[in-house]
Amino acid sequence: MNRTLFSALAALLLVIPVLAHSASQQADAEATPIGYDAVLTPRLGSDGEVSGIAVVLTLDGGLTDGETRLKLTAPVVYVGAYGVADRMGELAVRDADGPVALSHHDDSEAAGGFPYLRHWEAQREVQFPVQVRYTAATEPHTDRRGPPFNIKPSKGGVSGSGATFLVLPENTVSTRSRVGWNLSAFGEDAAGIASFGEGEFELDGAPGDLWHGWYMAGPVGRYPAQGDDNGFSAAWLGDFPFDPTEEMTRAARGYTWLGGFFGYLDPPPRYRVFMRIVPYPIPRFSGTALGGSFMLSGPPNGLEDTGGEPPRGTIFHEMIHMWVGGVQGPQGVTSWFSEGLTSYYTMVLPLRGGFETLDDYTETVDRLPERYYTSPALGMSAQAITEVGFTNNDIREMPYVRGNLYFADLNARIRAASNGRRNLDDFMRELFERRHNETGYTFDHEAWVAAISTELGAEAGTEFQARIIDGEVFFPVAGTFGPCFDREPASYETESGAVDGYRWQRNDVPEERCAEF
Repeated sequence: MNRTLFSALAALLLVIPVLAHSASQQADAEATPIGYDAVLTPRLGSDGEVSGIAVVLTLDGGLTDGETRLKLTAPVVYVGAYGVADRMGELAVRDADGPVALSHHDDSEAAGGFPYLRHWEAQREVQFPVQVRYTAATEPHTDRRGPPFNIKPSKGGVSGSGATFLVLPENTVSTRSRVGWNLSAFGEDAAGIASFGEGEFELDGAPGDLWHGWYMAGPVGRYPAQGDDNGFSAAWLGDFPFDPTEEMTRAARGYTWLGGFFGYLDPPPRYRVFMRIVPYPIPRFSGTALGGSFMLSGPPNGLEDTGGEPPRGTIFHEMIHMWVGGVQGPQGVTSWFSEGLTSYYTMVLPLRGGFETLDDYTETVDRLPERYYTSPALGMSAQAITEVGFTNNDIREMPYVRGNLYFADLNARIRAASNGRRNLDDFMRELFERRHNETGYTFDHEAWVAAISTELGAEAGTEFQARIIDGEVFFPVAGTFGPCFDREPASYETESGAVDGYRWQRNDVPEERCAEF
């Protein structure tokens, strides 16, 4: 896998907070030359909606050692977002000697809708600075489900991830980037906001980091109306089927509470939420987290499958990614951790923090085992699920479900093994702090097996391989969902016949004890 793509995927699966710079870092940044300088200009179509983003990019700093021809790249497919490079029209490069002709080739197609790239190469040597111009068109109407990466229009504005409209250099010397907006297509109250800052911003690091953020421009709504709420802020486009200000007020309280619960990022990093309504026939709201931010995307009627309730679980889930992050491993196979553990905490933390009722938690406890035992991916290996990827969402979502059940089971087993002195929270906090603070520590599958084997014995490492990687069907222990639920055998009907498993029923333990696990 090439370095640019690997960096992009690492940021997707290991969500890294955007931390404040110290005074010395600020001084170093001021002395660092700008190697990637882009101006983004949204273009309006005849219908008044944004049809694309015109990009004027200046590259400086020269080529890396050993390189002789400038190389550029963009995804053909990026994590379920299709046709990205095909929509980058009129790509033109020039330097002091005039236009620069380009050749291009694509990587081999990746299975399951996972990323692969297009590469452009200059047909002669270039003189720096080099100017690159193109217009990235918004994604056409589609009912395809998946992460909301592609740039889309919404009520006179536009939003999406950097990976779906920014061309990157592959072989230039560049450790600092600057991005600005030309908002002349909009009214005076328009704003351009990214995960990295509002208006023009500068970012330390390779230009590839720009793929790892959300971008939004146009007549945005805001929470709070000005500034931020203890580092939390939100921006949105479109008419929502819920009150965005009310939900973002609640989300801000949740973000502060989560910071206190996880603890190891103190204070919690600045955080931005982006939300949009898109005029496409997608079935529901979906969210995806990137560094220090997430995007919530859905249709005007996106609450039909939630009984009219706002997508609060999705909002909590995406914020929790900030602390859970990821584990290193093969592409796609690591979702058991990044999505499974996040799903587990999305299930239990709103109850513990008073953001949901016991009835809400009970509904999840009822649904989770059924989702696991009736999944078409029951028994499939993590690699097989990855190869299906975004072509079948029922299969793709199995790591969320399997991982959630796995961590709930681990919590009960850790509590039992320690006679109630420890739980999964204690175990994970130690790993989070080590991953965050210990230079040279590699948190990968091998490190996970070592840690869980130390905690519960060598069989726990063997079980991880069998249950999570190989897909062996498993049966969580009796106390998996806490003291208020008893396990009982159950038979689940599937298209291929009945599957034996378990379900958990509410018992007569007092409600005030139900969060004690």
